[in-house]
Amino acid sequence: MLLVASLLIGCSFIAPPARTQPTAPTTESPTRTERAQRLVDDIVTSGRRGDSIAEFMSSRDQVFAARAAVWSANLARIDWSSLRWTVRSREANLPTARRAALGPDAWVQLVSVRWALPDESRTAEEDVWLTFVDEPAVDGGAPTLRLAGDTDGPGAGFPVPIWWQQPVQLQRDRATMLLTDDDDTEWLGQASAAQRAVRKRIGVAERDPKGSLVVEIPQSRTAFERTLGVPSTSYAQVAAAAWPMGVDTTTAPIHVVVNPEATARLSGLGREVLLTHEAVHVATRSPGSPAPTWLIEGYADRIAYRAHPAADAPATKTVRDSVRKQGVPRDWPAEEDFAPQAAELDLSYDLAWTAARSIAMAYGDDALNRFYAVVDRGASLEEAAEQIGTTEKQLRERWRADLAELAAR
Repeated sequence: MLLVASLLIGCSFIAPPARTQPTAPTTESPTRTERAQRLVDDIVTSGRRGDSIAEFMSSRDQVFAARAAVWSANLARIDWSSLRWTVRSREANLPTARRAALGPDAWVQLVSVRWALPDESRTAEEDVWLTFVDEPAVDGGAPTLRLAGDTDGPGAGFPVPIWWQQPVQLQRDRATMLLTDDDDTEWLGQASAAQRAVRKRIGVAERDPKGSLVVEIPQSRTAFERTLGVPSTSYAQVAAAAWPMGVDTTTAPIHVVVNPEATARLSGLGREVLLTHEAVHVATRSPGSPAPTWLIEGYADRIAYRAHPAADAPATKTVRDSVRKQGVPRDWPAEEDFAPQAAELDLSYDLAWTAARSIAMAYGDDALNRFYAVVDRGASLEEAAEQIGTTEKQLRERWRADLAELAAR
């Protein structure tokens, strides 16, 4: 069974900064935030023109200068839409070793980065921490502000855009886009096919009919986890994740981020099923959905296996073996069974799939679409069951009977 996941997070809405009326110019010195904003504006402008940004970089950290050259090249390579960096007033403590290396005039500040790919209807907003340093002018004049680092902030829990970490190029096929570092078009073709398969089958459960399917392929598992903003190795089992590119799951674009280490073990058919599953999450905007995880994941697998029926045999075997050894589950799979590091993560996904399949086999896939859509919009399982002419208890007991029958074969 493929290992796939989508994050369910309850996020508070972050209001935009309050607008203030312009005031008359003063002779006061600009604040650190204002100076930092001017610097990042200059960097973005130069990067998008394809000019060198070396003049804006401190020479005190050559490793950082090389990383900055990467995202500078990415700014020139892709026609970004809605790109803006906003320096926030929040600062972080600079680690002692870094302060010793950079000097007493260095500080770390939060920068919100807004970006979207060409023709993408939603705008990502992610936070990065940049290190600034005042360097004395060679002629003894006023200090000159320079950028000196991008890894000195709190780090954990802060996703980092893929284009900030590695070279990327944009490949696209109509409403399907791929961010990757090479010319491999196989992923793009498979992603485009996955999007078509989902739109053909998903019906009333689709939330974003005009949305794009964006697939990001980091160079390594470490880059995959940095893109998500999760602790190291915590998502090692996960082959891909449908992830909100921002804290507000009601507005953020949902991208599919691929774990190259895990997907390297998949066959071509396995990748097709994986991408179809994740495309369901994107189309339904499942991150943040109030639906239980077993329904979210089971529904995505039902759509994926309908599109690729030859791929469901391993999942069937996993469930059959489990029921023969442990008996029929008494209830739907629990939320904790889908934790990325759960001991029987594969089995949890497969049981969720059989639950969704049981509903579809009894009432039809259109009914499953309606059932999912009703729960996704905040109704209880009981209320959704009434919409298709049954009760939650009857659905659960039918599923348990289907599992018992499967184990008896």
